Amino acid sequence: MRRPIVISGLAIALLAAGCGSSGGGSSSSTPASTPASSSGSGGPVVHMKNIQFDPKTLTINKGDTVEWVNDDSVSHDVTKDTGPGPQFSSGSGNLSGGDTYKVTFNDAGTVKYECTVHPGMTGTIIVK
Repeated sequence: MRRPIVISGLAIALLAAGCGSSGGGSSSSTPASTPASSSGSGGPVVHMKNIQFDPKTLTINKGDTVEWVNDDSVSHDVTKDTGPGPQFSSGSGNLSGGDTYKVTFNDAGTVKYECTVHPGMTGTIIVK
């Protein structure tokens, strides 16, 4: 009696795993970086949601202005850790739900930033 249940469960698991395939031909399921997505204002956008930056890594061009949007129910901030260009900070936990913050990146390189309120909430901007 148990054998048909095990086989059925295995078949369902294999079917479910196949449904998640994108068919894109890439051997990696997680990209190294995400191309900039645009907001209605025409520039790249990073969303703050579920105490994470999305995308976590963003690739942009020199001169692009990144906009962070707090889509969360808790307050966040955006503070530069390392990388080229001037230091930037939105403040300390001052971005409430719906608030935005913008920075223009004029120097090529990799910029790492964080939310100082939430340890582990980090992001990267790669400026080409």
